[in-house]
Amino acid sequence: KQVHTLYSDESKDRAMLKQEILSLKDLNRQISQDAINLTNALKGEKKQQGIWGEMILEKVLESSGLRKGIEYTREVSLKNSDGKSYRPDVIVNLPENRNIIIDAKTSLRAYEQFVSASDDEVKEQAITNHLISMNKHISELSNKKYEELKGINTLDFIFMFVPIEGALAVALEHDSSLYDDAFKKQILLVGPTTLLIAMRAIENVWKYEKQNQNAKEIASRAGALYDKFVSFSDDMVKI
Repeated sequence: KQVHTLYSDESKDRAMLKQEILSLKDLNRQISQDAINLTNALKGEKKQQGIWGEMILEKVLESSGLRKGIEYTREVSLKNSDGKSYRPDVIVNLPENRNIIIDAKTSLRAYEQFVSASDDEVKEQAITNHLISMNKHISELSNKKYEELKGINTLDFIFMFVPIEGALAVALEHDSSLYDDAFKKQILLVGPTTLLIAMRAIENVWKYEKQNQNAKEIASRAGALYDKFVSFSDDMVKI
């Protein structure tokens, strides 16, 4: 009876293990397919690339401690002096009603070709295309004149966010003048790491600003409380 019970339990365990292995196999296949679909989507469609870049941008902002709808807002429709509407990806709010505009620019196809190519000639052509794409993004962003939009008081510089750190690093490595050229057009090139550092600095600025506001509020209430005490004291002296 004991042998039969052990054999029966063992058979059940084997069946459960087999089922788990099959489930893991199916899950692995699904994950692999999802990865292929995502890669194809990002490489194939500019719209999908843009959406993905904006997701990475928002993740960086959240990681910095900034809050959506308070310290930053997404895709606010603004107009320039000619009445033309624009929708910057992100507007970061600063104390004293100042703003920073961040625009995500994703260009994966040429960079992916550069990374995956084994032939030097193909790599050279891919990096050339990647630099052309980066310069095109810089020119397009500069021509939008976001700093002239109504309803915001933005800094003179616009942040151009490249969601892939390697893509920005490779571009700067092969064209050292890229950063300076963008800077002359009032555009700062940032990747996830550099943007996170900048946003953390802004989060600290907000923290100090809140502390100053709290200190002013405490001083104001303390002054009002003192006036009440003086008035009470004067009344008591009269009594």
